[in-house]
Amino acid sequence: MLTRVAIAVLLASATMTMAQESNTPPPAVPVQPIMPPKPAAVPVPTGEPVQKAELAGGLLVEDIKLGEGFEVEPGGAVVCFYHGTLKEGGKVFDSAFDRGEPIAFPLSGVIKGWQEGVPGMKVGGVRRLTVPAAMAYGPSSPSPDIPPNSDLVFVIQVVDAIKVEEIKEGEGEAASDQCVAVTNHTITDRDGKELEKTEAGKPYIWFPGELQGASFGMAGMKPGGKRRVTVPKEFNKGAPGMHPNVPQDTPIVIEFEIEHLRNLPRQRGY
Repeated sequence: MLTRVAIAVLLASATMTMAQESNTPPPAVPVQPIMPPKPAAVPVPTGEPVQKAELAGGLLVEDIKLGEGFEVEPGGAVVCFYHGTLKEGGKVFDSAFDRGEPIAFPLSGVIKGWQEGVPGMKVGGVRRLTVPAAMAYGPSSPSPDIPPNSDLVFVIQVVDAIKVEEIKEGEGEAASDQCVAVTNHTITDRDGKELEKTEAGKPYIWFPGELQGASFGMAGMKPGGKRRVTVPKEFNKGAPGMHPNVPQDTPIVIEFEIEHLRNLPRQRGY
């Protein structure tokens, strides 16, 4: 038989266990991530053109609004809204305005109608391009919403672009946006604060895709050349950890001086 002391100990132990169990917090409920709100659609600019011209191949260029920023150069890289419709019937097949977000891309990777029709625009400008099928997708439509051999109409608003300022012209083969380049460079923010700088006698080797703005901004440079490149935040993206002192998704300015370069074959899907 249990003694009174033993019974008291058992009762005390059971009471303590029950107290501990009653104070045990309930299992944690997984926290669901809060998704950012979907961007609101942006109205597509309309209006009568302030100037227009027909370019080679039948490309019709109509400026609805003239921009006041710097001018987009041939082969440049832009950040823009666009609204694409079929010339016949006016059906919308794609629209960054409807999605509420501009996109960033190099002109080297789009249809010929854009390659020929966007240069000359200034940041802030709005232009309507009527693109003949031969300067669009021709018989090889990329989407069931675009019948083969369709003429297309785009309303384009340039929000920003990579700005290139030549300081010194180089010599030899020009860099593509798919090149390996040996450079001396300095990277600053737009207020001039230094973020990264190569040491004297220790040039840096750049690889394609390492930093979008660098790859697109070097395109066209030649060995011995020097250039200042202003990179919008949309092009300040690249491989994590490559430039730890350079925050991504913010505007930056890069001054390049190329010592050597080697162009690589263009990647598919570019």
